[in-house]
Amino acid sequence: MNRPPSFSLKLPRWHEWLIYAISGLLLVTGGMWLLLDRFGRVNGEFGPEPSPALPWLLLIHGAAAYGFAIAAAMLIPVHMRLGWNSGRNRRSGLLLVGVSLFLVLTGLALYYSTAEGFRSAASIFHWLVGLAMPGLIVVHFIRGKKSRPGGNGAKSHTR
Repeated sequence: MNRPPSFSLKLPRWHEWLIYAISGLLLVTGGMWLLLDRFGRVNGEFGPEPSPALPWLLLIHGAAAYGFAIAAAMLIPVHMRLGWNSGRNRRSGLLLVGVSLFLVLTGLALYYSTAEGFRSAASIFHWLVGLAMPGLIVVHFIRGKKSRPGGNGAKSHTR
């Protein structure tokens, strides 16, 4: 008699590192863009102008954001479903999903909106939340490790 396959809530190592690598690339490109946009003016033919690296950073950042969306969507069928059903790490998982959606929406607003006041607010919120995202991923990882049966923590379930 064949048993159905069993799945682990723990991500495969390649998927875990894919999330970390893309998150790191997003942090670096977003942080560099922010620094160059605020402080990286270069002298041009007609005076100070934006750094020529800004469009390249946005291109890489946008491509990495698509990669992150794909890697995050790959979590839905097993990791998120099993995590939800087990009751483990729900709060930090929901926070990560919500923050990811917020970053996608503010990123789209920055790309498509022409209303300067709205773009300015979306920009500030996008980079503030974006800078916090790696920390949220680390917290989710640590809480997940502690909530595993036989993990480092005493609790078997954390919500």
